[in-house]
Amino acid sequence: MLADAISAERFRLLKDRGTLFWGVLFAPIAGLALNIGGELFARSLMKGAPPIPVDLVGRMVKALAGGASPVVGLFVLILSTAVLAGDYRWETWRLLTPRNGRVNLLLAKLATVAGAVAVSLVLYALAAALGGLFSAATSGGALVPYRGSAGVDLIGTFAVSWLQLMVLVALSAVVGVVTRSTMGALIVGLVFAAVQSILASQLHEPSLKALAIPAFSGDLLKTVLLTPRSVVDEPAPWGLALGFLAAWLAGLSAAALALFQRQDLTRE
Repeated sequence: MLADAISAERFRLLKDRGTLFWGVLFAPIAGLALNIGGELFARSLMKGAPPIPVDLVGRMVKALAGGASPVVGLFVLILSTAVLAGDYRWETWRLLTPRNGRVNLLLAKLATVAGAVAVSLVLYALAAALGGLFSAATSGGALVPYRGSAGVDLIGTFAVSWLQLMVLVALSAVVGVVTRSTMGALIVGLVFAAVQSILASQLHEPSLKALAIPAFSGDLLKTVLLTPRSVVDEPAPWGLALGFLAAWLAGLSAAALALFQRQDLTRE
């Protein structure tokens, strides 16, 4: 039954071209355009300068490391609110609940959004690589190998950014169920993303309060992953950071499921 619900949600998302474009494709397309535009602008300011070597994997890692920024989070929230709270807007829950269990229906939506977020992050990284290829092809810059462990860094930064974005998705599920509104879930999620990003930028010590902020935990995990040596004597508490991120995702998802099961959907 869960597999059927996931197939149905995937089909609905693929048919919703507006949500698919803004929630999955727009960020990679905009990233590619900004890469190319920035390359052309920088080249106009540095006429006569020798070409800069291009590290394609490094560009992909950098893109994935920044893939959980509030700007990218905005488009993920557009995707998640449309999928998770759209049935309140169109009053179609009463048509869906007799055909499957509530847990299956909401889990299917979460799984569909999780897959779409993963696809968007992969496309975002590929867009960064395409921008690097454009730079190398037009400037004559040589392609250089990545200095770190390419597989570990790519998979690690992808996983951490995906977890950070899924916290926003789970939050939008809770707010969407409570408010029965796509706009309410979008606004609350966007404010949460902006506030946690500001707080994380102002904190430097990995205390429990700091680690409880998803943005801080995510940044710490990426720093541990991408920095060859620790700049402090004590090792960074990456286990606690990962645990806090997982707890945010699991707790918010469980809250959304619990609230949804008790909700009256006779008029939705």
